Amino acid sequence: MKKITASIASLAIAFLIAVPVSACMGADGKPVEGTDGAETNCIRPEIETEDHFGVDTEELDFGRITELERSYTKTIEIRNNTGSDIIIDVTAEQEGDFVLSDWLAFVGGATHFTVRDGSTNSVAVRAYVPADAKAGSQYAKIKVSDASGYERELLAKIDIAADGFSYNSEVTGNWVNPVNLSNKNVASAKVKNTGNAGFAATYEVKKKNFFGGMDWDILTQEEQEVKPGSEVEFKNEAEIGYGVYTVEQRVTSVNADGRIIESKISRIVINMPIWFLIAVGGVILLIIVLVIVIKKHKKHSKKDDEDDEEEDEPVEKKSDKKVAKKEVEDDGDDEIAEIAEKLEEDGEKITVHIRD
Repeated sequence: MKKITASIASLAIAFLIAVPVSACMGADGKPVEGTDGAETNCIRPEIETEDHFGVDTEELDFGRITELERSYTKTIEIRNNTGSDIIIDVTAEQEGDFVLSDWLAFVGGATHFTVRDGSTNSVAVRAYVPADAKAGSQYAKIKVSDASGYERELLAKIDIAADGFSYNSEVTGNWVNPVNLSNKNVASAKVKNTGNAGFAATYEVKKKNFFGGMDWDILTQEEQEVKPGSEVEFKNEAEIGYGVYTVEQRVTSVNADGRIIESKISRIVINMPIWFLIAVGGVILLIIVLVIVIKKHKKHSKKDDEDDEEEDEPVEKKSDKKVAKKEVEDDGDDEIAEIAEKLEEDGEKITVHIRD
């Protein structure tokens, strides 16, 4: 009797254990794991069985984009609560005259796969926008179907902010300081992206000795990403020592055709300590003062010579005129005296001789 009672008890315990385990079995007879990997968490008595699979959205909107020649990704969640595993197919089809379907791809090639009962699969859809894309909205159809022929259709949409491949850029402040009162080279440049696509701008500064220097020394090399509508600044303050150098600064960006363009500036740079500048300034000031003094001295000497000539000339004329007048008056000839007086008024130097 005891053996029969023990056997009944064992069967009852086994039945109680088997009930929850059997509730976790999938269509293939294998336990369906829960989100934490524990088989006991897969019981879902609250979830009602659905006739078909479900999706989490009716529209796949990639939003408004401002950068071309790059990829944008969205996901679709496919839910299976049908009570059995299902096989899913996902395809992209053209919508009207729009070309978005040509830009779409399913990450990992996930277009045909199985969704286990009670689980959800994610499908990543990638849209690659080419460089020649036009401004405006683009559409496509994404169809999700199962083996029974049931189908769900989603609308894919992307809005492009501007036309075409636009990598326009402006390089400003491309400047190298020609005189530095230190042993540093100071240079800077700014790059502004006026297009609708990002690009990488590079910055390089190099120098060589002005007197006989042949080899260039790289002072800095830098690269920065320039996003649409933004501006980046490059700056260099490398120590190069005192002296005279040729410094070259290069900034590369892109033009409207997407080709790399280069902005370059080359300049003679003088690096000197401040005491040297003061000494040179003093010498220059001394030279200026000497030049002024010499010019003033020459001007006074010339004026003195002119004054001496003016003083000598009237004395000579006056003496000659007196002699001429005296000779005429001694002869008593009135006519000749008148001629002498007239000549005297004209300032002429004359000598009159009277003959019998």
